[in-house]
Amino acid sequence: MATSWITGVCLWPNRLEWTTLRRAKESWEIAGQGQETWSAAEGERTWISAAAIKAHLKRFKGRISVALPTDRALLRVALLPSVDAAELRGMTELQTDKFSPFPVETVATGTEVLESAETSALVAMAVVRGEDVEAVGQAFQGTGAPPDVVDVAVLGWWWGLKQSGKIPAHGSQILLRADAAGVEMAVVRDGAPLAFRALPGPPPTGEEAARAEWLEACTEDVADALTALETEWGGSGGQPTLHLFHEADFPVECAETLRKALGLEALFAHPLDELPTMSEGVARRLAAPARPLALDLAPEAWRTADAERRTRRTLLRSATVFLVAWVLALGVFWTLLNLQRGRMARLRAQVEEMEGPALEIRKLRAKTLEFAQYADRTHSALECLRVVSETLPEGVELTSYVYRKGITLSLRGESDAPDKVYSFIQALEQTALFPEVKSEGINTRNTQEGSRSQFGAMIVLPGTGGEDGS
Repeated sequence: MATSWITGVCLWPNRLEWTTLRRAKESWEIAGQGQETWSAAEGERTWISAAAIKAHLKRFKGRISVALPTDRALLRVALLPSVDAAELRGMTELQTDKFSPFPVETVATGTEVLESAETSALVAMAVVRGEDVEAVGQAFQGTGAPPDVVDVAVLGWWWGLKQSGKIPAHGSQILLRADAAGVEMAVVRDGAPLAFRALPGPPPTGEEAARAEWLEACTEDVADALTALETEWGGSGGQPTLHLFHEADFPVECAETLRKALGLEALFAHPLDELPTMSEGVARRLAAPARPLALDLAPEAWRTADAERRTRRTLLRSATVFLVAWVLALGVFWTLLNLQRGRMARLRAQVEEMEGPALEIRKLRAKTLEFAQYADRTHSALECLRVVSETLPEGVELTSYVYRKGITLSLRGESDAPDKVYSFIQALEQTALFPEVKSEGINTRNTQEGSRSQFGAMIVLPGTGGEDGS
């Protein structure tokens, strides 16, 4: 599923700023912005105020990118002879080992491609202490997970500069951003950044001695940066100009003093509200990350844990859907079963209710048929004897005549020739009075009078036509 919300958060020791973006069709629009300042609490072990962040966690929606202060990161820009992401990662690991003063196991590193040509890429490399990244993760545990991305604040400002068209395409420029959180610096040549650095923050208004010391420190830092750039990149960019992006209450005369101390020819002052906020830049960088590499200082363990959480959520969601479907299916089954049981119970009740009258009707019908049979003389013993006597051929004698009304008529007899017996049985079969005649076989027996054929036959008589009921 595509991400619908993104939140960019910028952290400083005494200030928090955030911007939430919402996807609208193919673009991102600002859904909410805010900021808060606070004083450092006594006993606070880290520069991050977890309590202040916790109060705003519910406002942070979707994927979250947290930008560390620029003064908490070592940033270096380099031109590397490759555009392949894997090769660039390897090259930047060698570079960061050279300029980072911290042990490798105590830092987090990241790389971003600022510009790329056919065979080379201008990259920004960042190194931060691992404890700062872990402090961010712990502060955001209230949401159930650490941030998705850890960024650096100055790159959010750089995004706003590019989108607002405030970067001259030619020449060298020193760009300063001054607000209550501090001063950010970017050195640009022909529209490409060559250095990012954090300068000391201005002192409170009215402290002239402190302001003089601050200007001296800024002048020294900027001069050192220019010297380092001239050594690394050469001096073909010409005399740089100074551009100041400041808040309304910032003393612009300080920038003029800085310009004179550096020996620069021109100063251009710009209201800071002409640019997007740094948190908006951080959020939009997450919405459209740089290719092929985007800066992310979050540990790999966070991404692994986040992938595991997403897998667990997917499995839990699937199990929930399956359980709901199973419960619904079971409910439908039991409902249908209960309906069927109710129907069967009603039918049984109807059968039990009708069974008594039906049994009485069957008994009455059986008795009626029985009375009708006894009243009907069509298949009486005498009538059957009359028909049998008429069909009895010469030479055939009956020795047994057993009549069972409505059931069977059994005949036994003998003859001086088997043919006469066959003729007798055939004659009985052709008689319309008897529905069925069954021969029980013929046996030949020798007597004093000669050979005699004994036979048996059973005639089926019409029954009562119903149950006895008794």
